[in-house]
Amino acid sequence: MAASITPSLRSALERLKHAGSVNGLLLCWRRQILINLLPFEEFRAERLLQVIHDARAHFASGGDRDVTTFWFGYEGVFILALFHGECLLVTLHTHASEVDFLRRAGLTFLDDTQLLVQTLLQPSPDDEISREETQPLGQVGSDGLPPEGSGPTKVIPRKA
Repeated sequence: MAASITPSLRSALERLKHAGSVNGLLLCWRRQILINLLPFEEFRAERLLQVIHDARAHFASGGDRDVTTFWFGYEGVFILALFHGECLLVTLHTHASEVDFLRRAGLTFLDDTQLLVQTLLQPSPDDEISREETQPLGQVGSDGLPPEGSGPTKVIPRKA
């Protein structure tokens, strides 16, 4: 996914990482990793993402169940996976008693950051990538302005 992550999205995820006994977080869109704050290598995070999506597809295969939350318990660590639309938030934590708090905090995070995730996935035209893809206006007249017939762009000079 894009390496240019919205700083406020990352900082919101960092704040969520300091809630309770959280050891790591993974924010995904569909089957792509947006932000990986897990204590694992990237390929292990991708594997975890694929397993969670496969588990959701397995339970939804009958057509009557739409699973939005998974909670797995292992020796010493728990995994909470929250689906919200096309986004997935995976939380690793160590205290089972905090799962309800982390679930509410995770859902609140996903609700509050939908605009930030949308900005990350579909950047606005005035970001760096779009500026690199813009085309020059063409020939410039003797006054330093483009000619009148150069297209739909109308330049209003500062001097009247």
